[in-house]
Amino acid sequence: MKKNIVNKAFARVILLLLTVSVLLSALTSCDLLTLFDYVADNKDEIQNNIDKTPDDNKSKYVCDYLRDYGVPIFDKVKFKYFEECFMQLYNYGDGMPGVSEHAKKTAEKFLLEYYDTIDKDNKTLVTDALLDCYVAALDDPYAFYRPPVETEDYMTDMSGKFGGIGVMVEYNDIDKTIMVNTVYPDSPAEKAGIKVGDYFYSIDGKTVDELGYTNAVNYVRGEIGTSVELVMLRNGEKVTVTAVRAEVEEINVAYEIDTEKNIGYVQIVSFKGNTFDQFKEAIDALETAGVKGIIFDLRGNPGGYVDSVCAVISYLVPDGVTIMSYQYKGYDKIELVSEDEGEDHKVELPFVVICDQYTASAGEIFTAAIRDYREDKLIEATIVGTNTYGKGIMQTSYYYPLDQSTVTFTVAYYNPPCGINYHEKGVTPDVIVEITGETDTQLEAAYTELQKLIK
Repeated sequence: MKKNIVNKAFARVILLLLTVSVLLSALTSCDLLTLFDYVADNKDEIQNNIDKTPDDNKSKYVCDYLRDYGVPIFDKVKFKYFEECFMQLYNYGDGMPGVSEHAKKTAEKFLLEYYDTIDKDNKTLVTDALLDCYVAALDDPYAFYRPPVETEDYMTDMSGKFGGIGVMVEYNDIDKTIMVNTVYPDSPAEKAGIKVGDYFYSIDGKTVDELGYTNAVNYVRGEIGTSVELVMLRNGEKVTVTAVRAEVEEINVAYEIDTEKNIGYVQIVSFKGNTFDQFKEAIDALETAGVKGIIFDLRGNPGGYVDSVCAVISYLVPDGVTIMSYQYKGYDKIELVSEDEGEDHKVELPFVVICDQYTASAGEIFTAAIRDYREDKLIEATIVGTNTYGKGIMQTSYYYPLDQSTVTFTVAYYNPPCGINYHEKGVTPDVIVEITGETDTQLEAAYTELQKLIK
């Protein structure tokens, strides 16, 4: 059995065991026999209880302090389950804060952001709000609590396939609306007559201004076979169209061939569930066409799944090559190596990678790996662009078994093949090139550098 399969299996066994132990710990540590909770009469009383609570960390759990403060009734079993996840696995910065300090920040965020806006008799809403505040109080920018519906939406998005109309959009901050920048071929949007440059005005009678960007995007998505009425702004005029939602596969890899120079260009937008299949199709097409070299454009790539970027890199290099390593708190280092699931495929061509300040996470894993393989004489490659974002840490999501809500938080620092972490530093290109004016100077430089490698 290949080494990376063993390591991945080992990692999953660790997480399964931790999940079981965390749930058991949460269940046994809760006072399940409590019939009544103390609930304060108002937010001033809760704040007074917070203020007079000493920083003694007598309790192990934030949950217990919240109950003592008199916040509205919430699901203590669920809360403690997620607390156990954080206590056993959280690995960001200085780690978990003191319990009483954390409890005070959680409760005060709840009073400020939720107390006057939610139904305090709704135990589910209160629990969701308190967990959101608990996570926010950590100041980990990569930590999130997602209720069940948000978890389902996130997983659908990361799969790369969903019910929708087949457009890519961008938010226009000046006009506070959403502009279509790509219409997928043969998509419901194309069939309905939507064009690049159209602006969304309303969706089923609700304006974009009313919905907000995220809700508007999610509203356009929906169950396959259902219709959505859209009012688009085109050259200042309103155009009403109806689109029937279908399964849409997000384009995360796009490629083209410069036939004059015989060079392949591959843009990797993100590393999602469908990225590898699209990447393999692109590489196979370029190899069949007989290109002399490939430019990989990772600009603006925010990252994605570790498994996805490992599969992509594995298709470029021989089996058994280190891609990255990481270490959970209290466990030995885990190393992921390349493997092609039955075929040892390697691309025998020179590469140039273009990156920028928005190339992050898995995008940086790809960039750093190509750099390190070049240093090890495994490939010929050059990195062009500007310094990358600098995210050398890994997050994992943990599910609550009873309702499928999740917390996502930092569990490890990961290292590229050379073993040197680049968190908050980024990956520095070999050739620094800024974008100047309207000309894509970085792409021009990539072509120049690749021609050098080819010659």
